[in-house]
Amino acid sequence: MRIVREATKYQGVYQRQFKNKRDHRDGKPDICYDITYKVQGKKIWEKIGWKSGGCTAQMAREIRVERMQAALHGTEADKQTNNGRPLSMPEIVTLGDAWEIYKERWLPNLVRPINDYSRYSLHLEPRFGDTPLNEIKPLDLEIFKQELMNKGLAPKTTHHVLCLLRAIYNKMKAWEIYDGPIPTEKIKMPKVDNARVRYLTVEEAKTLLNHLKPRSLTWWRMAAISLHIGLRLGEILALTYGDLDLAAGVIHVRDAKGGTRMAHMNDSMKELFTEMPSGPPSALLFPSKDGRLMSGLDVSKTFARAVSALKFNENVTDDRQKVVFHTLRHTFASWLAIDGVPLYTISKLMGHSTLEMTMRYAHLCPDSKRDAVAKISDRTKLLNSNA
Repeated sequence: MRIVREATKYQGVYQRQFKNKRDHRDGKPDICYDITYKVQGKKIWEKIGWKSGGCTAQMAREIRVERMQAALHGTEADKQTNNGRPLSMPEIVTLGDAWEIYKERWLPNLVRPINDYSRYSLHLEPRFGDTPLNEIKPLDLEIFKQELMNKGLAPKTTHHVLCLLRAIYNKMKAWEIYDGPIPTEKIKMPKVDNARVRYLTVEEAKTLLNHLKPRSLTWWRMAAISLHIGLRLGEILALTYGDLDLAAGVIHVRDAKGGTRMAHMNDSMKELFTEMPSGPPSALLFPSKDGRLMSGLDVSKTFARAVSALKFNENVTDDRQKVVFHTLRHTFASWLAIDGVPLYTISKLMGHSTLEMTMRYAHLCPDSKRDAVAKISDRTKLLNSNA
C-alpha cells in the first residue's frame, strides 16, 4: 500500500491520517507523525508517534532537530573525513534545516527574536526554504534583494532580511554544519541610514527616570546605567557582580559588541550599585525570573510603556527620531560631545570599534576649528608687532 504523507508547518515533519484507526479521545481518525533528515547523503524516514498517544508535530520537530544534531556530531568513528568533510555531516542541508537549528540554538539569545521569526517566515522561507545552502548563489540574492525592494520593502527591512540570512550561514559554518561558501559575502547590502538622531534633553531624561522609578526599580536602574555610562541594553543584561569594581570605580564590560572594555562609574552610579542587593561574583545583576540571562522573551515592555505615557514618540514616523532604550546611550555620547569631550575619548567610552562610528557626534562638538584659526591670528599679530 502506498504511504501518503502530508507536510506539516514544520520543515521535515509529516503526518499520516488513518481512517481505520481512531483517536480514543475524540473519535477522529488517528494521525501518525514522521520525520525525515539526511545522513551521509542518505534520506532517513523515522516514525515518531501517534496523536492518540500524545505526540504532536511540535514534538516531532524537536526530535528531528535532536536527530540532525546527533548525526552532525557523531562518535569519533563517525568523524573520519571524505575530502575534508566529516562523513557524519549531511551532504545536503537546506535553508529550512539550517533555520530550525539556528532557531533552536541561537534565537533565544536575542533581545527580540520575534523579528527574525517574521523575516524568515515572510521572506526567506517562501523563496529559499527548500533550497540547499550550497545552491544559493550571489546572483540569486541580488535578484531576491531587488524583488524585495520592488515589493515596496524599505532598504532597512531588506537589509535586516539579508543580515538574518548571513547570520544563519555564519552560525552553520561556526558549528561545522556547513562548510561551503557564504553567498552574502559577494553582494552589496542595501545602504541604510539608521543612526540615531534623537537625544534627550536634561529635563526629558529626568522626567523619564522619575516616571520609571516607581513602576520598575529594575528598569529605572538599567536606564540610569545606560544614561550615565553609555552601555548597550545587551551589555547591561550580561553584567555580573564580579564585573563591578566599586573601589576603582570601573565596570568590566566583557564580550561586548566592540570587544571587552572598561566603563567608568561616576558618583551617582557608585551610589546606585552600592544600594543594590549583593550577590556572588557569577550572579547576574539583572537576571530573568528563573535566574538566567534575559532573552527576548523576558525583556519587559515597561520602558516602552513609559515612553508612550510621556508621549515622546507621538506623531514621530522616522525611526531615527524615536525614543527607544538605545536613545539613552545615544544621549550619553551626545551630552559628552556638547560638553567638548574629544571624540577619541567618546569612542573609547562607547566601545566603538572605529572612530568613524563616533563621527556622528562631531556636529555637536563646540566649534574648535574656529577657535584654532583664531589662535593663529593672535600669533600673526604678535609677529607683526615685532617686525
